Amino acid sequence: MSTTLLAVLVVAPTAVVIAALFMMLWHESASARQSAVAVICGIILVGWALIASVFAYRGYLRPADAQSVPPIGIFLAVVFLALAFALTFSCSLRSLLTNQKILIWLNVWRLEGIVFVILMMNGQMPALWALPAGIGDIIVGGTAPWIARSVNTSKGGQRAIVFNLFGLLDLIVAVGLGIVTSPGRLHVFHTTPTSQLATNFPLALVPTFLVPLAFTIHVVSLLQLFGRNWSYPIHDLGQGNTALQS
Repeated sequence: MSTTLLAVLVVAPTAVVIAALFMMLWHESASARQSAVAVICGIILVGWALIASVFAYRGYLRPADAQSVPPIGIFLAVVFLALAFALTFSCSLRSLLTNQKILIWLNVWRLEGIVFVILMMNGQMPALWALPAGIGDIIVGGTAPWIARSVNTSKGGQRAIVFNLFGLLDLIVAVGLGIVTSPGRLHVFHTTPTSQLATNFPLALVPTFLVPLAFTIHVVSLLQLFGRNWSYPIHDLGQGNTALQS
């Protein structure tokens, strides 16, 4: 697959996800403060995607040698810490992330797994990574509309929990296999080819942007499905429905 075509197949879904998430935040806004938070989040999402793109394009995400810690792992750690901080301390942000249907719909981008399988067939990515990651993503992306439509039914919540747990497992497996099939200190499976393409632009947008965003959305969805007081101040989280009753 040519770099140009791959760029279209990766950058386009990334742009759609950013636009869809911003539209969700904006639509859920009910105050000037929430609207401001939505705009700030939109700017941050664009900036995050651009930074990941520049890092990948300039080769900053590739290990310097076989003993180096994978830079992409450091990048992900920083991203997850930033996301956790934002969600923990911003009640306004949490209040904008309560529409379960849209949260689940956002996983449709996971049909991108088809691209992983095509890359494998073209000899550009190892089957050890592409098959589980690709097939898992296709299942998640393909079932997302059905799960979203039924999430508010009697059994829909249970199906949504299973869906989110499977989606998380798929992401963990994909990231793990990507690390152990790529050059670097944690290179365990010496496949031909390696997964190094995932550290280059444009495919690097998947592990550095789309994957951590999808992981966070799954967690946000699950916390609410398990009955947490999601949109309340942090000291009320995890207290069941007591805040609702006060």
